[in-house]
Amino acid sequence: MRLLISFIAIGLSVAPALAQSGAPTFPQGTSYAEARDSLIGLGWSPVTLPESDRCSRNDERCAGRPEMHACSGTGLAPCSFTWRRGDTLIEVLTVGEPAVVNGSRCRAGCR
Repeated sequence: MRLLISFIAIGLSVAPALAQSGAPTFPQGTSYAEARDSLIGLGWSPVTLPESDRCSRNDERCAGRPEMHACSGTGLAPCSFTWRRGDTLIEVLTVGEPAVVNGSRCRAGCR
């Protein structure tokens, strides 16, 4: 029973909150892998935009993640990832390697 409660508590701690803009927010230090799992569980779908960059070879931040819009190989190594649920389109912003969520913002359809 304790183990079940621990898993539930961990799951809730990385579940995104919904900002007033309609874009989810994540607790500080959330890895993009955790955020990605949460978004999929909440019905968000990864989106590949026509103008998106291609993931560089061997870049673990974006490998196997079609939602990658852009990743920089310099500085803080920022990336942006695009998601859709219904008419709402959001970007999840990350920094570092491995990628850690740095914020999120609405691109279209947020209330």
